[in-house]
Amino acid sequence: MNLIAPTATIQVPDWVAYPDRDWIQIAPAEAGLDARKFAAWLGSLDVKGASFGGEDHSGNQYGAVLTRGGYLVHAWGDPHYRHQTASVGKALTWVALGAAVGDGLLDPDEPIHQTWTGAGQLSHEHKYLDCGHHRKLTWRHLIGRRDESLHWGGFPFEIGNRWREQRTGLEERDAVPGIPAWAHWTGDPFYDCYAHAEPGTQGLYSSAGFWRLGQALTYVWGRDLKDVIQERLFDAIGIPYERWDWLAGGDVKERKHLYPTIPDAYTYLDPPYEIGGQVVRSGPGWVVISASDLARFGHLNATRGMWKGMRVIDDAYLRGHGGGNKSGASGECEHFTAMGVVTTIGLPEYSHGVETKSILPDDFFVAQVEPSSQKS
Repeated sequence: MNLIAPTATIQVPDWVAYPDRDWIQIAPAEAGLDARKFAAWLGSLDVKGASFGGEDHSGNQYGAVLTRGGYLVHAWGDPHYRHQTASVGKALTWVALGAAVGDGLLDPDEPIHQTWTGAGQLSHEHKYLDCGHHRKLTWRHLIGRRDESLHWGGFPFEIGNRWREQRTGLEERDAVPGIPAWAHWTGDPFYDCYAHAEPGTQGLYSSAGFWRLGQALTYVWGRDLKDVIQERLFDAIGIPYERWDWLAGGDVKERKHLYPTIPDAYTYLDPPYEIGGQVVRSGPGWVVISASDLARFGHLNATRGMWKGMRVIDDAYLRGHGGGNKSGASGECEHFTAMGVVTTIGLPEYSHGVETKSILPDDFFVAQVEPSSQKS
């Protein structure tokens, strides 16, 4: 099973630019859009702060950014508002894995236990990566495919409170009663955080599996993953260290009300919370960042890993991602639009992780980007 989808080679057009200290805003017509259609589209939207899990994003406590060709086209709310972005951080875990592969630190197709077993560190022996189904567990199984939102490591749940209730799905509208037939249920998400099925046989979205991936990557790097992402990704695309954060797994576990109306959602986050003296960042997500900066990452997705003529990351390990609290980052390479979204509702439904088209309809695009400052 090929768990990372092949990528298409693209040629970044000459009219695509890259932001420096901040985005330069241009008019819709300069962005090559049909200005009348774009204005009508904007007028049809009711964009505001989300309230997932009881979070308070009233007033201007939300942000969304739309760019094309490296220029800001429109912003909603406060584009510099920073908040934890739920599962958007999974996209950074992809980058951390890809950089490790590129540096020869691991082989993504080899069982993880050949690098790290977790013995003496994980909370129970049945979780050790050289035991049970884990013996066949590879890095690719946990990371999933770039073109879908399934994970193949055999970890059967996303959040702890739903597991205790014997159902899957994050929100009420997604709720699926029961647990997978291939999983063993004790009712304790902490105990049940392990591979229940042979890796590669069962596809299920699982933040629990990403937590294990974050632990293993922390061991491989021997460094704080925030530092890895800063040096290998964010320095290149202009996001300074002090402008973002990545919550640690141990801290998230202790926040009973990370989401006020979903208590104990992340009780599955098991030790170790530090490996080799390095804090384990949450592979499942919880990156604290703004929509403006997420759009930079989205623009890197649109250019398939290129930034100002240099390759930042192998695009096989580059993808957008959405977050359950209505956050997301994505970019597409047909019209070179990108988005950064932090706790925002009212935009058209859009799957940041797998969508290959722009959030704007094709007939909105009438020309390439041409800022007025560049017109003769």
